[in-house]
Amino acid sequence: HRGNGGMSILSTNSENDIEAFQTAILDLFRHVQSKDVFEAFYRQDLAKRLLLDKSSSIDAERSFVSKLKAECGNGYTSKMEGMFKDMELSKDVMSTYSAHLRGNQDRPPGPDMDVKLLTTGYWPVRTQHPSLIVPKELAGRKEGFETYYASKYQGRRITWQNSLGNCIVRAFFPKINGSRELNVSLCQALVLLCFNLDESGEEVRLTINDIMRLTGVAERGETERLLQSLSMGREGTQVLRRVGGNKVNSPPSKEADNAPRKKHKTNRKAITDSDIFVINSNFTSNQRRIRITNIQMKETTNERRKTHESVILDRLHLIDAAIVRIMKARKTLDHLGLVGEVMNQLKFPAGGVDVKKRIESLIERDYLERVEGDISRYKYLA
Repeated sequence: HRGNGGMSILSTNSENDIEAFQTAILDLFRHVQSKDVFEAFYRQDLAKRLLLDKSSSIDAERSFVSKLKAECGNGYTSKMEGMFKDMELSKDVMSTYSAHLRGNQDRPPGPDMDVKLLTTGYWPVRTQHPSLIVPKELAGRKEGFETYYASKYQGRRITWQNSLGNCIVRAFFPKINGSRELNVSLCQALVLLCFNLDESGEEVRLTINDIMRLTGVAERGETERLLQSLSMGREGTQVLRRVGGNKVNSPPSKEADNAPRKKHKTNRKAITDSDIFVINSNFTSNQRRIRITNIQMKETTNERRKTHESVILDRLHLIDAAIVRIMKARKTLDHLGLVGEVMNQLKFPAGGVDVKKRIESLIERDYLERVEGDISRYKYLA
């Protein structure tokens, strides 16, 4: 709102403002035809907010999901509601696990660990870095939790989502008295651990191929982004230095500080096999805890295509379910009548051709058959 006295910003933090904002979004949502596509992308963003603790209000998140439920039914929001339940269950499990560790004299050595338990099917996450090489201290803690979880929940299997892990790493730098705590992802932490001084006390110098071998991160592009975030990020986060040819991306000199500053983009060009990375011995920071954000790969056309393909696959299952449900109740039905009833039940855009293809598929799989003497009429096979 702009007035004669200047500009004031309307706060959106109050409950009334959030409620009004959500209501406006819901009004817009009602005009969306492909609501299943909206759900797929919204669930992806919700998962990131919950897992990375970036949601400003869990109550507001729940409130909007409730509005979507009232608008589209229980099935539309069941996975999102399951995500909230997983977050609550994780707190309870970690509370009992912590009590178990306090009373266990054989507690495995290693850092404190907090685990979030995600039910397969609720969360739109894909397993990444299955061959990650974790340090023995952390590996012992993971094995200890797996043993505890298996004893409490028999028949369940844990698959670690390494790409979603976060760590607090205590680091020491030559120009800083005491330590600094680096808030990084698990993969970033594994890269940093590669640079611990060896037994001779000499500086560790590694190439990108060395780091891929030592960490188990098999994807070159992901390793490049990890190194870029640790060596080419904003000022105060460059804990590594890159040595490439005759150039080293070290902090600017005093002469450079006195020179007129020009706006320029941070140099994040591709890393070559000949580039060598070392600890930034000139690193300084007044902050005790430093958050180093990993450079996220922007959502590519390929990723969006995969999301849409997933939605299309779900639609095929829903069309199949509607056809079987109708035919199970009606036993026999002509083609036009079946297509019409299916179209009435579907909550996403679909054409008669789409339904016809699924009918043919169900006939091939012996769910339906054509009535003898009347090829436009179908019979349900029990």
